Amino acid sequence: MSRRFPALLLLAFALAAVVPALAADLPPGVLAKSRWMELTKADFDAALLRVPEKMRFDFTTSPKRVQGVLNSLLMTKTLAAQARAHGTRPAPASTRGFGSDEERALAAGELRRIESDASTEFDAKKAAFEAKARETYEFDRDKYRAPEEVRISDIAIEIKDRGDDAALARAKEARQRIVAGEDFAKVAREYSDDATTRDKGGALPFVARARLAKEYADGVFALTRIGEISQPIKGPTAYHIVRLDERHPARGLEFGEVRDRIMQTLRERYIADRRDERLSAINTDPTIELNQPAIDALVTHVDPELMKPAPMKTPKAASSK
Repeated sequence: MSRRFPALLLLAFALAAVVPALAADLPPGVLAKSRWMELTKADFDAALLRVPEKMRFDFTTSPKRVQGVLNSLLMTKTLAAQARAHGTRPAPASTRGFGSDEERALAAGELRRIESDASTEFDAKKAAFEAKARETYEFDRDKYRAPEEVRISDIAIEIKDRGDDAALARAKEARQRIVAGEDFAKVAREYSDDATTRDKGGALPFVARARLAKEYADGVFALTRIGEISQPIKGPTAYHIVRLDERHPARGLEFGEVRDRIMQTLRERYIADRRDERLSAINTDPTIELNQPAIDALVTHVDPELMKPAPMKTPKAASSK
């Protein structure tokens, strides 16, 4: 005796104002239909071939997975139909998703067109969005801050090939020469294993704490005096001797410094909203008709009792002779 899933297996794309058609209203092989497209059992079977063969049976026992395929097909086929209506050029098809290569390429092209149109709309309203950007900045100025940064010179003594003790001893030797009066850059060129900074005398650009490994950052940012030479700092792969060359404290950023960043965020949000509006309109299209019995039939029903593992047999005790 098989267990039947709930009769109302509505697709996720039919969450809103969709009135499913009676089975008699659609041919048996048609699962769903709208003013834009027709989704058939053959479409589902073709999509199922994209699932690895050894996974297909388990795949079809899951109503959620079956819904996911149908949702993807409906969205792809609808966007492809809209692309044809708008004369949209296909974009390179993604390897992911369901539907024919042509439909996926057209759907991707239509999404690009939606996003391009939204970007153009944003530019047409640029003055209003610049006012919104300043309002965003004024509302939460503390969010827009430059972190504390330091400019340092560094001598890195790698641990891997030398071992911990030898690397530490070499770092101490380099430091001793510097504190005795030798030029830091000269010692860096002789001792440092960092090929990218060695020829520059160990000089590095300004850097914030968040960009450094924690143990290294703790040692670097503990330096307080310009020109101060650190004790050996053990990083993830090397011991370091560091000289503090310059320090910039954390500071609030002016609007002009963050305007472009805020405008880009507003642009991305506007484009995403326009894209979501189009997808939502597809999801809630009142012309969608569903052949619910045919949709239900896509799910493989398995008797839970038959899926239980067989009880383990207790091995017989060996007789002693």
